[in-house]
Amino acid sequence: MSKLQINITCATDDNYVPYCGVMLTSVFENHKDCEVNVYVLIDKPLKEENQEKFDLLARQYNQHIHYCLVDKSYLENFPLKGDGVDYWSIVTYYRLYAAELLPKDVDLVLYLDCDIVVNGSLRQLFDSDWTDVAIGAVSDMCTEWQEFYDRLHYDKSLGYFNAGSVLINLAYWREHNIGKECLEFLATHFDWIINNDQDVLNYVLRERKRTLPVTYNYQIQLRMAYFYDGFSQAMKVDVMRTTEPIIIHYAAELKPWMVKYYAYPFNEVWHKYKKISLWRKMKDKYPESRVWATFIKRYFLWPLGIKLKKPLMR
Repeated sequence: MSKLQINITCATDDNYVPYCGVMLTSVFENHKDCEVNVYVLIDKPLKEENQEKFDLLARQYNQHIHYCLVDKSYLENFPLKGDGVDYWSIVTYYRLYAAELLPKDVDLVLYLDCDIVVNGSLRQLFDSDWTDVAIGAVSDMCTEWQEFYDRLHYDKSLGYFNAGSVLINLAYWREHNIGKECLEFLATHFDWIINNDQDVLNYVLRERKRTLPVTYNYQIQLRMAYFYDGFSQAMKVDVMRTTEPIIIHYAAELKPWMVKYYAYPFNEVWHKYKKISLWRKMKDKYPESRVWATFIKRYFLWPLGIKLKKPLMR
């Protein structure tokens, strides 16, 4: 009996390799009985030490990591927008190239951002029928915000998804030339866009998507009152019953590898995979501002249980 094939794609550069490595470790750890093929989207070869570490990771789990080189010259003309723009990178657009870059015999792939861990099996997702569906995605934490639909000029009833974890039907994309459609929209309606490629995908695929349960992209802010109180009743139920999500997305500006991250949920899950990864010795990163204040909190106040108030969670 042949193994189930799981296809993963992600985008990274040398700076993000450690976090991508932790994410891939979590994928491999939960799919030892599957054949996993990872397609890493890059715009230039990784440093030798980073590629060697990825190769070692693949051998460790007897899985496969491939590299897909992106020609970013076309996208470089599109500046980055959005809140927290300082941590956005041009790589956020690379998933738009997936259908052209990945091998033609790969028909279904799960795109994952690097600030994610997979904490369960993806079998059910890949075993589902995706005929005539372009993409499977989870509603974004801002899905009820009317300004998103006013800005992108489509009806709110169609919903707005988060693009950090999306199941892409590559066969459908190739047949309908979705990548070209996305790039044309990006070129002609850039003034509509705030959330970069996420806005592009939501507009272009607004009527060609399948909404997935939040377990497949559990954004860690979902239970914060600021977002939660505006959700539909159905989404509130989905959020509250999902206590062990399969895909955890650390979508906030503060990441679990930053010393100030303690206040958000599922911090310990990310560190669980870090500890078994090849990047286990990586130290927590300090924020770019208030370094000394953070140092005092991290090594003098927090060990005594003195911490800032946690974000209000439902």
